[in-house]
Amino acid sequence: MNVLMPQLQCPVKVSDEGSGIICERGPVSAAVPQVRVLLRNSRKTLWVPASGLEPCFEEGHVVDHVPPAGYGPSLGSGIVFGSRKLAGYFQVLVQFAETGESRWIDWRLLSVRKGLPVTIVAGESTSEGAEKVRLKVLAKALEIWNANTGALGRLDIDPLPHQIDVARRVVTSAQPRWLIADDVGLGKTVEVGLILHALTQRNQCRRVLVVCPSPLTRQWKEEMRTKFGRRFEICGRDFHPEGTEDLRARDNVIVSVDYAKRIERIALFATSEKWDVIIFDEAHRLGRSESGERTERYALAEALKTRTNHSLLLLTATPHQGKSRRFQALLELVRPDLKRQIRTLEMNPEIVEDIIIRNRKTEVSDAEGRLIFRGHDTRRHMVTPTSAMMDADRALQAYLREGYRAGSNAQNEAIGRAIGFVMTTYRKLASSSVAAIEAALERRLDRILSKDPVSLGALEDEDGNDDLAENTALDGASFFEDEPAHVRSVLEFVRRARRDDAKLATFRDDVMRPLLKEGRSLLIFTEYRATQLYLENTIRDTFPEISVGQINGSMSLDDKMENVRAFNRGEAQVMISTEAGGEGLNLQKTCHVMVNYDLPWNPSRLVQRIGRLYRYGQTRRVQVVNLQANDGFDNQALGLMLDRVETMAREMASVDARDRDAMASDILGELMANIDMSEILERATEMRLEQTEAEIAAALEQAQRARAAEQDILKFASSQQAHIGGGFDSRHILSLVEGMARFADYTVRRWRHDGKTVEIELGDSLYDIFPEFGRRRVIPLTTDSERALNDPTLVHIDLEQPFLRRLIDMTRDREVFDTDFAVTKGEKGLMLISQLRWQDFSGTLLEEELLAVEMRGSSSAEEMIHNRLAGLLRSSLSTEDTCIPATDREARRQLVKEALQHGQILLQRKSGKGRMPGTFLPFAALEWKN
Repeated sequence: MNVLMPQLQCPVKVSDEGSGIICERGPVSAAVPQVRVLLRNSRKTLWVPASGLEPCFEEGHVVDHVPPAGYGPSLGSGIVFGSRKLAGYFQVLVQFAETGESRWIDWRLLSVRKGLPVTIVAGESTSEGAEKVRLKVLAKALEIWNANTGALGRLDIDPLPHQIDVARRVVTSAQPRWLIADDVGLGKTVEVGLILHALTQRNQCRRVLVVCPSPLTRQWKEEMRTKFGRRFEICGRDFHPEGTEDLRARDNVIVSVDYAKRIERIALFATSEKWDVIIFDEAHRLGRSESGERTERYALAEALKTRTNHSLLLLTATPHQGKSRRFQALLELVRPDLKRQIRTLEMNPEIVEDIIIRNRKTEVSDAEGRLIFRGHDTRRHMVTPTSAMMDADRALQAYLREGYRAGSNAQNEAIGRAIGFVMTTYRKLASSSVAAIEAALERRLDRILSKDPVSLGALEDEDGNDDLAENTALDGASFFEDEPAHVRSVLEFVRRARRDDAKLATFRDDVMRPLLKEGRSLLIFTEYRATQLYLENTIRDTFPEISVGQINGSMSLDDKMENVRAFNRGEAQVMISTEAGGEGLNLQKTCHVMVNYDLPWNPSRLVQRIGRLYRYGQTRRVQVVNLQANDGFDNQALGLMLDRVETMAREMASVDARDRDAMASDILGELMANIDMSEILERATEMRLEQTEAEIAAALEQAQRARAAEQDILKFASSQQAHIGGGFDSRHILSLVEGMARFADYTVRRWRHDGKTVEIELGDSLYDIFPEFGRRRVIPLTTDSERALNDPTLVHIDLEQPFLRRLIDMTRDREVFDTDFAVTKGEKGLMLISQLRWQDFSGTLLEEELLAVEMRGSSSAEEMIHNRLAGLLRSSLSTEDTCIPATDREARRQLVKEALQHGQILLQRKSGKGRMPGTFLPFAALEWKN
């Protein structure tokens, strides 16, 4: 191109004649290309050479970018902020509305048009203007909503408002390092998936590292693949890194926290290329001990906390657990820059607002505002112990006292502690089942007689260890004189009790039989594998027609996940799980009944167990059955503790105005998380109930105080704010498809599946150009994420699909969508919609928002809440042909001025804490006339 001609409507200076606007262009091929200029002062026109002109753009001019044909796409419209002359070229600084970017553009590529405020004052509208404005705003709103939340992309989920809000808080934050502390079962994995999807749209998320407990690695991989289309590899399973290059070659990696915590592997992950996002699941496992010691897991998190380009996310439902030092250590991992404030947390608890996002089950709702969780029902089946059971308990207690005495009298302190550990182990197994204690005592007797050694290192009651029956001896030596005789005697009583096991009979006949008769699926929990095998054999013998699945610590991850899938598909009616299935796994798809065959010494495990069913996606009220046998000291003490804590939870919930059942469930979990029942029972070596009862009372008081302290701090955590976010969903996508039919080459034939599917027929210009449509003219489009409509002809539509992208791009075409203002029918008033952006200190976009300001009558300007705007944009609007009288224009000018001022105030109000104003551009307006 030899000559670059200035655009029509371009403001120019004409020497000796003043300034004006180019209103006509002569042929570029002329010897001296000319343009005709309408002079501003005289209103006369004259032809002048194009090469002799200078621009006279003013700050605030609204311009369109018009590149020459074949030189790339237009940058759209924007606002002028300055001008300069560089190397003989005149350039204009323009901030473009579409991207928020400011660029220096050659003045000849810019065309001035009327700004929206001028159009509003003049009252200029076009044919079908109201509907064009609605569709233009709707298309932009959907793009913004998806960029801020990731909720409208190619996902296989229907995200809930609180999940969308969490994603938005993280994605649009100037400091995207957060501890997400939603209650168990609220879908933290979904929240992470939305965050990753939104960051990917912004080109901020290529490499992701997920660190989680080993049993959850496969679940993370499957959920990310099936729900979000993001493919991960499991380190140590799908690949085995030998150096940093093996990690650098992979963008999406999942690793077990215990695999990665070894010193050499910490170094491997800490020195590899940085990740864009790092996620720690079940982050409460990372904390330092209360004495301040750094655990291996904490060391891993500490090494990785700075190895991210964008976000660090810690996920846990129990961030505090009544342990202030561990809690503070977690906060320091997330925000090391706030270490000084965190260490004086009690003096400034409001600091957690910038660190923790927390949603409670009692508060979250669906898209229609209905509460999702309303508590769960817990009932207790008491077991009346037989005389044989009581005899076995007395014999066992006598043996245990001898063992504890031997441990306290041992010359070697380590040996003494180990003997005490073994005795406590037997108590735990006995409180689970006669089968578990029988197996343990048989092993003990064999080892004494065979002198089969067991290392001290095996004697650890690690979290999730479901085979403590294996760890019941130090070496071949007896703990005390005549121990083999004592063990034989106890075994004889235990075997008699097993022949008439009242607990098993109650479970089989009073609990299982009626539930199975009703066709219920059952999730059964026990702490130990020996009890699990005992129950499995009983169920198979009694109910041979029932399919039984299991989860325990000896199973491979593949076997566990296959059993989980079978249970969720209804192929297994009963699932028996040890604590290996008590955390992280989703078991709620076909089941809402849980049976606790035994009560764990750690009460927080009960909360984790319930969370397997009482979680997002559960469609029925969860029923929890606790089997309680007062057949020994420990079970009596556990029963007493549960009685007291349930009573306390009900009393505390009764003074709260919210749903009492849900509140009682909430409080119950919080109290049990703060009770160290294991420590109480371990101290009770004499097994005297009256002494333990006093300790339980004191522990409950302490738990209540710990909960109050926790509440005082966590009440400042960011909670659900979905009303701020808006409410754009799949219905708005279908509304856009329906509305655009009159402007694009297709027709809407009919609606199907209760409004979940719209059937369109393509015209010739759109036929056979979209791969997802094939060679079909009639296309049924749906946004149903579950693909539950059972119709293989449906085509899923989302913001990543070419057809919908074409419609959105069309709303930016000013030849078709030739107005930003229209008059429609309704209660008198004016609404100005502005495009707002916030940026960080480096100018990177944080958040974009469409702000609607209403002017009704003589009242002052008010922000239209987002849900109202979302509702307005779902329905088509009719254009009213209204002529704006000249006498009304000054009043309209004042209205527009006030609306713009109000928008600036809101832009300022939502800035701060690293969020800086980035853009304020009037985008569109509607006026209502009666």
